[in-house]
Amino acid sequence: MPLVQLSRLRSQLNALAVHFKDPKVFRDSLTSLFLMYENKASTTNIWLRKNTQFSSYNVPESVMTELESRITILSRQMPEFALVNADNLWEMPYYESKKTAIALIANLEETYQNEFLCRVQSWISVDLEDVLIKDILAAIEKKPAILQNKQWLGMIKTWLDSNDTNLIKLGLKALNRTLSHKYQNLPDIFSVLTPIVHNPQKVVQKELMGVIQALILQSEAETASFLMMVGELYPYENVLLFLRKCLPQFDKFFQIELRSALRNL
Repeated sequence: MPLVQLSRLRSQLNALAVHFKDPKVFRDSLTSLFLMYENKASTTNIWLRKNTQFSSYNVPESVMTELESRITILSRQMPEFALVNADNLWEMPYYESKKTAIALIANLEETYQNEFLCRVQSWISVDLEDVLIKDILAAIEKKPAILQNKQWLGMIKTWLDSNDTNLIKLGLKALNRTLSHKYQNLPDIFSVLTPIVHNPQKVVQKELMGVIQALILQSEAETASFLMMVGELYPYENVLLFLRKCLPQFDKFFQIELRSALRNL
């Protein structure tokens, strides 16, 4: 693997930027850049699954950092071409190409919310590597307006309504991170979360508990009321068992209130 000389790399990125309006040449030039810095001695990454459909050039992080810095400027200056280039790069079965595609849409202006969300919905799947899912979620967190968008909450709902455990976990993680940015309408969150709480599968309870904790931080009283409502509507053994697991997360006053409600079910 060649040593990374920043002055040389920046000159190469300047040359790459010239082709931003020509998606095919841009894609081919970017691939050439990855090949130039490819680490052939490291043919696998520990984060790639054994049955993964992706490969990696094992490009140094310093190269990716410089590339993403340049991508930020290009995406804001030429958003229409950023979208086309992102779509082209996402089709390539390489980690670096997909990571660059995420960087392209992550830096679009707020007027491109719909285009951003459409790609997020299209790109995230159960087969996607966790590291890329984290990159997509990080891109979403850079857009506070999207985190308050009901379209985003609707996307989370489709993941939570899935029969696939990994997608449910993804939805819960996304919900947790959304709450960390103070989502304004908690009744919306409770509505989306109810189907999971009234059937709290053991395999997702860690992620579900994380969401409950985030809700408590935002409004302990509303969260307690929500859980009492779920217990009243769905007084099943597995539901009540999960609700009891939630008790230590509350202060003493709400623990007493919840215990009293659960005892009467």
